[in-house]
Amino acid sequence: MSSGNIASIADTVRQLLGAVQRRFYAAQSPRDHAEGRASFHRDRRMLLYALTWPAVWLERRGLTCSAMRYHALLADRLAEIALHGDPACYGAYFPTYLLKCLQEWFQNHGDELYDELKHIRNALDQVLASARFAVAEQRDARYVELLASAHRLIRAQREKRQKSDGRQLSLF
Repeated sequence: MSSGNIASIADTVRQLLGAVQRRFYAAQSPRDHAEGRASFHRDRRMLLYALTWPAVWLERRGLTCSAMRYHALLADRLAEIALHGDPACYGAYFPTYLLKCLQEWFQNHGDELYDELKHIRNALDQVLASARFAVAEQRDARYVELLASAHRLIRAQREKRQKSDGRQLSLF
């Protein structure tokens, strides 16, 4: 994995954690803000577990997506939880609720996501197959070009030999 990919993944995780902290751990008063920050740091490991769980779901199904698409997918889930979620259900431990919400969404909408990402994967496979075909065609064209060049060299040598040796009689 290149350092660019690692930086992209780290940036995505950092952005997702920031969104969670702002939406679900922000507080109205300075005292609540300090408690929210302490709770966030206490929950950080489990939040990372919840936010990376969809990657395992995707991997098990042989699906891939860009960091931007992954971030958008989870940002949509976070927005839905903020809008429709029930704080009484998650009470003092938000990461478990987040994980449960993500798992339920993937259970209910995973087939749609699978079809979407599978379609992209198939398109990429076709593009890659075309690229491999183009490389093979270039290799074959080079092969034919070399054979043609060899033929021209042989032909030129043969013609030179036939023209220079006019004293020899032909059998026919």
